[in-house]
Amino acid sequence: MGNRFIIFLAAALVGLIFFIIVSLNIGGQNTPAEEFFVIKRGDNVLQIASNLERQGYIKSRFGFIWEALISGNFKKMKAGRYQIEKGQPYQELIIKFTKAQSAPVSISIAPGKTSQDIALLFESAHLFRKDEFLNLILDTSKEKGGGFNDYLLKEFPFLSDRPEGLGLEGYLFPDTYLINSSASAQETVEQILSNFSIKMNQDLLSQAKKQKRAIFQVITMASLLEKEVNNYQDKQIVAGILWKRADNNLPLELDSTLLYFLTSLHPDLMEKNVDSLYNTYKYAGLPLGPICNPGLPSIKAALYPQETDYWFYLSAPNGETIFAKTLGQHLINKARYLTQ
Repeated sequence: MGNRFIIFLAAALVGLIFFIIVSLNIGGQNTPAEEFFVIKRGDNVLQIASNLERQGYIKSRFGFIWEALISGNFKKMKAGRYQIEKGQPYQELIIKFTKAQSAPVSISIAPGKTSQDIALLFESAHLFRKDEFLNLILDTSKEKGGGFNDYLLKEFPFLSDRPEGLGLEGYLFPDTYLINSSASAQETVEQILSNFSIKMNQDLLSQAKKQKRAIFQVITMASLLEKEVNNYQDKQIVAGILWKRADNNLPLELDSTLLYFLTSLHPDLMEKNVDSLYNTYKYAGLPLGPICNPGLPSIKAALYPQETDYWFYLSAPNGETIFAKTLGQHLINKARYLTQ
């Protein structure tokens, strides 16, 4: 009885070894079509193997797991977006995953996007979670941001006039970025801020200094222009109006600032008369901070405003900007263009 059991056990072991050898030599269907395979942050070897098998890249998840175990790499595979082929040997896949030989992800940030919008872009591209990005950039105060905030101030001097705790809204420069799919949220933030530093060149910095305006004020104004006006020439005129009103301690009376507060920061609040420094109907001057991430034309318009006799403007339904010199003219324009 004992001998029979040993023979049975030996036969089963030989069968298992044969199965593993076959599995190791057959990566999947022999259809070499390059595609992208995504390993999300936190995925373990079991999840990776199951996803590879389910998506048709390998024939046996057990063979892949075995190869990962015997190679000592079962805990070393990194998150990323990988360009692989169906039928590729397990050893090649594991080497690629452990060395993070991932394909860069192209992310396009359009002008006017908020930090919330950008966080969703990264999450949908499987780079990192939305909350991971937002927790890093929405509040970089010393109490919450700690060493990262100190590092940012050292590496990016243009952040030095930013009020404590307001985060990086406004500084996430709109552009197309090639981001390493294994990059962390912190590395990605640094990449974007480095681009901002390049685009916010010495000429623009000198212009801000000449006007005695903090970079934070300029970016805040540019964010208003991004949301309020489409045409560059109109942006310059509106910049002249808004700077004039702010400098004279008058309320800007912009729906866009209140909308930002209600939708991006506090979607649970629905009162238009909410007590917030983003409520530019209630409080004079610029809002608490930027309401989006403005593009270069809006930044330039904020720095090179056009002086006029206008004090008011409105955006007509067709996109045209209508200007007025007096409150009376402005009310007539509202009745003419905004009343159905």
